[in-house]
Amino acid sequence: MNEIITVLDIETTGLNPLTNHISEIAAIRAEVGPGGYIREIGRFQTYVALPDGVEVPPEITELTGIKTEDLRGAPTLERALTAFWYFARGTAWVAQNAPFDLSFIARIFKSGDFRCTRAMSRLIDPDENASLAPTCERYGIVLNGHHRAMNDVEATLQLYAVLREKAEVNGITYRNVVVDSPERPLTYSPPGAIVRTIARKQTKEVA
Repeated sequence: MNEIITVLDIETTGLNPLTNHISEIAAIRAEVGPGGYIREIGRFQTYVALPDGVEVPPEITELTGIKTEDLRGAPTLERALTAFWYFARGTAWVAQNAPFDLSFIARIFKSGDFRCTRAMSRLIDPDENASLAPTCERYGIVLNGHHRAMNDVEATLQLYAVLREKAEVNGITYRNVVVDSPERPLTYSPPGAIVRTIARKQTKEVA
């Protein structure tokens, strides 16, 4: 069965949603279906203004290429997330590390139906690295400019289509599922999430 989804990715000033801030939001609304079918419907991208006195740390600029001056004049967080909500409404939200992205969005909006491709990767290949870059490499998906929001969204959309097919064929439940593990404890659980605990050999992961 085909479904309409919105794949999203955010860039932030750090990892803690209580003390750090969203700097960029990107998303693709698409129809996906059996056999890896993808039909892109539309794209959304915006920088997000930081609160007064907050700057993008140098290490984040080095990682993402986003500078403090890039965000001047951008929409506030509330305006940016409201625009995103209207773009994505009526769809399931898909993110590579959904608990991370949704923990920041939860400042303004609570998520509904969602999919986490990192969790899907862990459920399908529990002993493999589930981070975006190695998972894309494993499935032959091109990931250019990792850690820029739209680049990651493009790759995550392709990845979701592949993992969705594998999960459906193997009877794996993946909708609203997040993964907790000793090597990477779950720090935020979206409303309505189904938490699965999966342990594997120690391998360092990033988003």
